[in-house]
Amino acid sequence: MPTESTVYHRLQHQIAHLRQQILALRVSEEQFQDWFDAQLFKTTHSAPEQYCDELATNVRQLERSQSVDQQQWLALRVEQQMLALSRAVAFFQSRQRRKP
Repeated sequence: MPTESTVYHRLQHQIAHLRQQILALRVSEEQFQDWFDAQLFKTTHSAPEQYCDELATNVRQLERSQSVDQQQWLALRVEQQMLALSRAVAFFQSRQRRKP
């Protein structure tokens, strides 16, 4: 069974990978933000990779949290954000592959 620190390390690695993928896509913030429910991410981002910053902040808060309720809420939030970002990246990558 993975240790807690291993889990956080894996999450940080996955976020870094998502950031690299988002940067490689070179999509505008306007194209990217339309993918997400207004409640999922803050709306103050000016670049798509900043969604990864918010996600990383949530992971750090989860790692430091002492409250079980807050841990559960943050874990669900991190899961939803990672899934949403992964889906958006996959969509834009498939769209770029189809371009002539």
